[in-house]
Amino acid sequence: MKAFNYKRLLDITNTVPSYRGNVNRFPLGNRKQNGKYFLRRDEDGYTVFDIINGETWHSTEIDRLEYIRLKLEHRKFRKATGTQRAQTYVMKWRKYSDVGGVWTQGKDCEYHRRDRGHNTVGTVRPDNSFEFTKARYWQGDRCFLSQHSAGWFSTDSRRGGMVFGMNNHTDEHAVFHPIWKGLRVNCDTMEAITPYEVVIHHVDRKSGKGILSKYEHMFKVSEVMLKAMDLHSINNTCIEIVDGIYGAGEYKRSVSVGLLEHAEKLIDDAPLDALLLFTLAYDVRHVGYRMRYGMNNHTDDTPENIFMATKRRVAKEVYKENPDILKEVSCGSGKRYPACDWGVKLMVNGQQVEQAT
Repeated sequence: MKAFNYKRLLDITNTVPSYRGNVNRFPLGNRKQNGKYFLRRDEDGYTVFDIINGETWHSTEIDRLEYIRLKLEHRKFRKATGTQRAQTYVMKWRKYSDVGGVWTQGKDCEYHRRDRGHNTVGTVRPDNSFEFTKARYWQGDRCFLSQHSAGWFSTDSRRGGMVFGMNNHTDEHAVFHPIWKGLRVNCDTMEAITPYEVVIHHVDRKSGKGILSKYEHMFKVSEVMLKAMDLHSINNTCIEIVDGIYGAGEYKRSVSVGLLEHAEKLIDDAPLDALLLFTLAYDVRHVGYRMRYGMNNHTDDTPENIFMATKRRVAKEVYKENPDILKEVSCGSGKRYPACDWGVKLMVNGQQVEQAT
């Protein structure tokens, strides 16, 4: 984030004129990109800079009299300036209610006031640190931050939310951070100034193996049978299973209710049927879609892929129902940590904080 270097921004305020009509609004780069700028302000006797990327809106519910007053003010503003652009807008919409199972428009209305504001993505402080000030960064915010840093900001659901990574993904020493509201990093090196610890959850394989023991027979038998079939045979088998449960022709419907219960009953007596029911219930690799709408010649799926994906999904659902088998593993801070399906915790000063999204 060298573009947000404190000395650089301070030099801009001393050498570049502010935007017309403002004394504290300065361009970050090209002056024509007037939606990307920074604001100078004082905080505890020091000068700090708020980094702005466009606008944001805040909505507040108001009563009918306030709505009418603001509506009249807006009309006066339009007549006086000849423009629709304003800092405040008002909106109203009618409330709907459930009447006999039908959503019906009522006579009562809701009134809301919408205020335009700065979309502040962070604050630069005199110690040359950048503080993240939002709990949610949209795609445009992440692109904006990436353009002004030597790395990429992105969202990664298996790493807890929003993360930052240096361009070198193969270097184990490259800087990598989860992002949360309140994190402060050095603008030049991206090293974290706020101490934190990343804790991920791993499955205790020994305990997990015991929980999955009842599915072991199903996995062994169905793996051998599936690998001897092709995709057309798998598709026809799915049709036979679903029609046998729900009736002829029902395979064309998007059936999912009750499939898991039927699968659990067939684990020992019909392992292949049970595995394919799990596949359809969890919609693994679009097998259900191909069953309903027919095969095509463009799929690159294989029976082995279907089996492995279903096995992983069944194990994942079983682990979710048994959180006691999960163990916490500390990954430290500042380095890339493994992707995790079981949740990531951010600990700051002994307290868990919520990762930005």
